[in-house]
Amino acid sequence: MVRAITQTLKIISVLVVSGVVAIGGLAFFDYWTDRAQSDEIGRPVTVEVTADDVGSTLSDKLTDAGLVKYGAYFETRYRFSGAELQPGTYTLRRGMSVNEIIDAITVPEEGEEAAAEDSGAADQPVPAVSIEATFIEGQRIEEYATTLVDAGWTGDPQAFIDLANSPPANPDQWSFLADLPEGQGLLGFLFPNTYTFPANAAPQDLVDYMLSTFDEQFTSDMRQQTEASGMSIFEVVTVASIVEREAGVPQERPTIAAVYLNRLEQGEQLQADPTKQFAVGTAEEWWPQLNGELIAEATNSPYDTYIIEGLPPGPISNPGLRSIQAVLQPDDVNYIYMVGKNDGSNTHAFTDSLDEHEQNICRYDPEADICGGA
Repeated sequence: MVRAITQTLKIISVLVVSGVVAIGGLAFFDYWTDRAQSDEIGRPVTVEVTADDVGSTLSDKLTDAGLVKYGAYFETRYRFSGAELQPGTYTLRRGMSVNEIIDAITVPEEGEEAAAEDSGAADQPVPAVSIEATFIEGQRIEEYATTLVDAGWTGDPQAFIDLANSPPANPDQWSFLADLPEGQGLLGFLFPNTYTFPANAAPQDLVDYMLSTFDEQFTSDMRQQTEASGMSIFEVVTVASIVEREAGVPQERPTIAAVYLNRLEQGEQLQADPTKQFAVGTAEEWWPQLNGELIAEATNSPYDTYIIEGLPPGPISNPGLRSIQAVLQPDDVNYIYMVGKNDGSNTHAFTDSLDEHEQNICRYDPEADICGGA
């Protein structure tokens, strides 16, 4: 039996980890700006921008020219800028930031203001204000939607939920989704972090922004580790999403990952409480504390890993980088059992022995059925 530890303490721990992993607000854009730069800093490159160019064709040109590393990010950032392309031939330099490139090839703000005055259009639309939202590791898509609204996003939260629960609108853009099962949504791949974006950003732009962040964070080394593990990226993220919900302290992630992977390898059921919570979660409480009634309700779900064999149909949350890394680099242990200590430490007792596991259950949960009740 694998028992989840107290969810309140879990949230506190995740918030602490989030402060370490996430890059906040405008600093996050600065980080992305630097990461989107190419090699051969300073080398001049000529690029032609035409009136027919859109974000996708422009990002392809800039990527092919070695001016940006992550075309998907550039395309999303360009859309968020709301700037108007200014056709022409430009000499740009490798190493320019994404913001600098956008500024160089778009109509300057002064020009836009002058054009508005000349045309007599005194009521030109005012650019949307930027807002900041922090998405916590281990959240569901519905929780992301709540975070968006709380941050001041003016879009339709249900439209965001529907998009995120659907297959990607532009699958060819995301190689890491190549093994996504037919009909599978994007839960697990909307990378948790602190994002800054326009208050009126389109739901699709927000989804693409989060996917592009996953694409950057899931490095080539991690993709090689995934291939070496014999798992698909989808399977790695699915396990990581469970690890994210089970782990109460960062240092236990690789051990928890090892337990799940060992159980899978030995043909054991995962028996992970977070999957039951996902199955029965509602808007009233997305991650409810399990009781007899909810446990019985979960048995009707394909996500109940006490009933099904192997992995659930897909991720149960959006895992952070550390949980993904834990699955790719689990501890070298033989543990196949764990139980939450319920002693305030937010940690687990691990073992490879069923007898010892049952002793641990009775030590930390004396009222469990296996212990004869109270």
